[in-house]
Amino acid sequence: MKLDQKELGAIKKALEGATTVLLIPHKNPDGDTIGSAFGLYNTLLEMGKKPTVACIDEPPPVFKFIPGIETIQVGIDHIDYDVIIIVDAGATHLTGVNEQYPQLFDKSREVINIDHHPTNDYYGKYNVVVPTAAATTMIIYQMLVDMDFPLSRQTATALLTGIYTDTGSFIHSNTNSEALRIAARLLARGANLRGISKDIFNTTKISTMRLWGRVLKNTYQTPDGVTMSVVKQKDFEECKATYDEMSGVVDYVNSVPNASYSVILTEKGGAVKGSLRTLNDHIDVSAIASHYGGGGHTKAAGFTVKGRLEQELRWKVVD
Repeated sequence: MKLDQKELGAIKKALEGATTVLLIPHKNPDGDTIGSAFGLYNTLLEMGKKPTVACIDEPPPVFKFIPGIETIQVGIDHIDYDVIIIVDAGATHLTGVNEQYPQLFDKSREVINIDHHPTNDYYGKYNVVVPTAAATTMIIYQMLVDMDFPLSRQTATALLTGIYTDTGSFIHSNTNSEALRIAARLLARGANLRGISKDIFNTTKISTMRLWGRVLKNTYQTPDGVTMSVVKQKDFEECKATYDEMSGVVDYVNSVPNASYSVILTEKGGAVKGSLRTLNDHIDVSAIASHYGGGGHTKAAGFTVKGRLEQELRWKVVD
């Protein structure tokens, strides 16, 4: 992976001259954004800095193995830091603080934007955006190597978490030679792959099983070959499940043979979230998501709209 060395030089100078650094993962944090934030957090600690990771949403308990995650702050009460780094947020609204702190995005502050989403609009003063990267943590790995910054076992574990989750444990179509090469180098640095796989993919609560059962029960396929399912607010309540327990189920639904693409619609707090996946090389689900104000990648995307789910029954006469 080749990065803009001039941009990296400016970022290195800003970080070396900073004392306090704020790291912001995107809202509803996943493995890549949390892994990115705490990969940098552990490196900055080694450099003698005072890093803080703050997110408007609490990370799912499944990521409890990531070194340093117990220090995360839920909510951002101020932005008086020397440098602010936003990780894995393809748009300003995904930070959840774009309305609270619009000055973060007017390029007047030392804001570093690190991301791999093609929809990113380069909102930082410094921008390292690589849409071809399978995960943002891959970009951060390359940045640390190029800037000759520390890369400890703790940092390696956090960064490998992002690659592992964004590639679906190395089975998604974005698993390429570069992703595997960087993963191997992180393992050589001491990354805890066993802990990652055990806590993320080999630990399933009963509430999660019940929730996924609802998803599978509601799954159907349209005449156009779109595999769909819906999850209503009452499903979470009756299964005693939380929203983060939906993670991974859309990929399971996407395994239906000959499907054009897959969609799961989920109710949450007066809004409906759509998660889209496809294995079809001729379909770009990010283009579909963009019609609803969302975005993402060619094979995986999402959107959120205000409203609720309501069943509609239609009848037709056939000969």
